[in-house]
Amino acid sequence: MFDRSDFTVFADPTLVGRLAAIRQRVDPKFERVGQRLAIALAQAGVPAQTLHVAKHQRRHKNPPPDTWVALAANRRGYKMVPHLELGLWPDRLFLWLAVLREAKPTTAIDWASLRAQALALPEGFALSGDHTSPAAVPLTAANWTQVQMRYTATQRGELLIGRTFAAQSAWFDRPAALDAELDRTVLALAPLYRTLL
Repeated sequence: MFDRSDFTVFADPTLVGRLAAIRQRVDPKFERVGQRLAIALAQAGVPAQTLHVAKHQRRHKNPPPDTWVALAANRRGYKMVPHLELGLWPDRLFLWLAVLREAKPTTAIDWASLRAQALALPEGFALSGDHTSPAAVPLTAANWTQVQMRYTATQRGELLIGRTFAAQSAWFDRPAALDAELDRTVLALAPLYRTLL
């Protein structure tokens, strides 16, 4: 579904041009893949998901540096609840299970359980503490401790667990294999998602 040419949407330096390219080229893919991932989550026991494709409506001057679709159990929005986020930066595709700083969890996060589940994920998973940056670190016990400390100690802390796929990687030579890997990633994240809900 996704291929290297999707990253060309970021080549246009203008707001109007970039938004038009995103809406024409990437958003339809977000819709199709998002629906497929929502079905996979439902089969894994995660509550029904609503798709929230980024519209970038608050942007009036600068073009968006990334774009995404979020899957969340909340119909009104996704930032205030744990959610799944699939998107593009100019150099990578990402798929995160995310708890952003705007989240208002109804219960406290069970960090011990979540950590154990996260560290049991297959090799290749990553962590981030900031959804506004493409930077990620490997999912290790030491990196988990750093992200958890930032999340619990600061108001700016966030938790993102998932995978990134570099635009120049071999994944984009085999779109069907990439689609299958996205499905596997979602199924691996589903138990953690249920824990967060």
